[in-house]
Amino acid sequence: MNAATKNSTPTRKPAQLEMIGGRSSRQRIWEELRKLKGEFEMYPVARAANVDDETLKTYLYCLTAGGFVEIVKRKRYDKTIYRRIKDNGVEAPRLTRKGEPVKQGMISEAIWRTLRIQDSLDARLITNYVEAAGHETTMAYVKRYLGSLKKAGYLQVLHKGNAHRLEVIRLKPGMNTGPRAPQIQRVKTVYDPNLNKVMHCEDPEELS
Repeated sequence: MNAATKNSTPTRKPAQLEMIGGRSSRQRIWEELRKLKGEFEMYPVARAANVDDETLKTYLYCLTAGGFVEIVKRKRYDKTIYRRIKDNGVEAPRLTRKGEPVKQGMISEAIWRTLRIQDSLDARLITNYVEAAGHETTMAYVKRYLGSLKKAGYLQVLHKGNAHRLEVIRLKPGMNTGPRAPQIQRVKTVYDPNLNKVMHCEDPEELS
């Protein structure tokens, strides 16, 4: 693969760069789709959701594969007619291009939900809660996510860990920022969609 081809490959921006008013591009698209009662084309939805056509096209592909949207009539030049056929509530479905749920995001949400509800937890207890909710995970992943939250200032350490017991933590007072789980970005940042704010960055130059 030559350099020109490699550089032309589209990459998804970090979540904080896609957010407007604390809502991701997919969340804004989904909110517009829920307002529609019948058939629709791409262009009006893209303008209403303030997203580019390619972003909308990609998400419609995922929603169609997942059974949330169907194609009524195929047309050229992005004039294809769609219709929403399933509604799962206010939160935008998190789907892969195959229409399958994005598992990593679901695990983070389950960890965050556990922290918001429970008190005085360790990584093993949180792992058990997440698995009881129907999500397969490992304690190593839970520890990594908790480590990022701790660096970002979300967690209070009640008992330090040692060779014989795990660290016991809880969510700091005032850090229950909302229902959406803070996201760990590829650029090593912790982004809180509830506040529309980067809470921690390993390398500040990554955001420049």
